[in-house]
Amino acid sequence: MNKRHTPEFDYIKCPLHRYTFEVKPIRDWVERNCEVKTLNLFAGKTKLNIDEVRNDLDPDALAEYRMDAVLFLRTWNTCKFDTILLDPPYAFRKSMEMYKGIKCSPFKQMKDEITNVLNTGGKVITFGYHSNTMGINRGFVVERIALFSHGGAIHDTIASVERYVL
Repeated sequence: MNKRHTPEFDYIKCPLHRYTFEVKPIRDWVERNCEVKTLNLFAGKTKLNIDEVRNDLDPDALAEYRMDAVLFLRTWNTCKFDTILLDPPYAFRKSMEMYKGIKCSPFKQMKDEITNVLNTGGKVITFGYHSNTMGINRGFVVERIALFSHGGAIHDTIASVERYVL
């Protein structure tokens, strides 16, 4: 595993939206970076133009499954995915707001379970206010970082694309 790999970087100016993938430049970037069969673990209300399995706790979301993310990852046994999208609420307050008081799975537990449903050579695309990654210790190498600048005093959204190489 090459620990000195330098990821590619994308800088995209775009508005902020409650549902990340409603923003066309972000949605387009995600669709370009997904490969084959994708698990959208926090699907929200935006259907992507990809082959995706959609999970979301929000009953108003467009999703086939309504499971806690960790439970989904622990119990899924239908197929493995080539890409997993992680766009969870970025903070406890957002989790409580987006899921009407239902607390979201701890991110570390999700990261620990992901390889159960991801093909070797597959990707994880993670969104947040910070550059949380799956990490080299779990067998992932960062290939691409995107900074979505929303302007003014609004926080940026950061996305990482990592390849599972273990």
